[in-house]
Amino acid sequence: MKPLIKSFFDFIKYLMLKKKENYIFFYSESIFYREHFIDLINNCVKKNNNKFIFVTSDYEDYLFHKKILTSFYFKNGFFLYLFFQILKCRCMIMTLTDLGNHLHKSKNCKNFVYFFHSLSSTFTRYTKEALKNYDLMLTIGEYQINELTECEKIFNFPKKKYINTGYFFLDHLKKKVNLDKKKPNTILFAPSWNYNDKNVFDDYGFKIIKILLNNNYLVILRPHPEHFKRSKKVLKQIKETFTKNSNFILDENSSNLDSLEKSSILLTDNSAIDMEYFLIFKRPVIYLDYKDKIHNPDYKKFTSKNIDVELKNSIGQVVKCEELDKLLDTLDSSLLNNERIVKKVNEFEKKYISNVNFSSEFAANFIKSNFL
Repeated sequence: MKPLIKSFFDFIKYLMLKKKENYIFFYSESIFYREHFIDLINNCVKKNNNKFIFVTSDYEDYLFHKKILTSFYFKNGFFLYLFFQILKCRCMIMTLTDLGNHLHKSKNCKNFVYFFHSLSSTFTRYTKEALKNYDLMLTIGEYQINELTECEKIFNFPKKKYINTGYFFLDHLKKKVNLDKKKPNTILFAPSWNYNDKNVFDDYGFKIIKILLNNNYLVILRPHPEHFKRSKKVLKQIKETFTKNSNFILDENSSNLDSLEKSSILLTDNSAIDMEYFLIFKRPVIYLDYKDKIHNPDYKKFTSKNIDVELKNSIGQVVKCEELDKLLDTLDSSLLNNERIVKKVNEFEKKYISNVNFSSEFAANFIKSNFL
């Protein structure tokens, strides 16, 4: 069935839903967020599977959640916007930024709830108003509450409610990970995406891959989902040049777990996956110094400590893109010294992350107590 037709029929199905105000909705814009949602949804459904509804803009994700009451598919566009305008519910749970700026915040939904799909600090990698219009934030740790309440004071934003639930995605990966799949001399190159015109993937991606392959490294390239939309020329060049090389893999899977498991080192500029990689795999990270990922030009007004910078200074080595001739030496030295990383994992979790290993269970209990 064509997406527009399916969206139309699901919109009619939503209109026919009775007592909409009694239900809790989840919305996911893409299958790439499935593993961020899945444990939370499963734990919520255990509590009461007749009260939860899943909405997605990705057809591949539409029929995935079998135990949930029902699902709706609205392709990005008219029916999705209309759905959010008339949405009536007890609670809508999402990890989508800019609510009220891109998608309407319906007055008939009592609680819009945001949960984080990244450990990153909120005041640099999010736009100024990215989280402004949510009612409740399910935060990873106390540091995010401090950042967000400071944001409310600086910009006079509406006050929200906060609950430290922990990090669903990190706990999910821990349950699934296979540490025995690691391959020697395997580099996971995971460039980040940002709003800047200049970015490391477009400007240096091809050159970096070529250097690594020429020196007998196995390279797994995992572009950011936005690169598939915005960097098509670079991706085409990379595919045409390297796909016949047996040491090159282009990872286009919705899950990044297989690539994380196989790699012996992570190479990135600003991807937030560095934290998951550090905490779960305890393997080296090399950072490419090119353009900072700053999506909030007012970030200097904050006094909160930037967790991304702290992590980079603690566990990573840095190579400037203008000095890629130093990359190989840095890779060799990083692969030889892993003790420093292992030492810091426990103290990092204790300092920054709430409810380690049972975040989704904690959140599901909170949702049950407050919204059912």
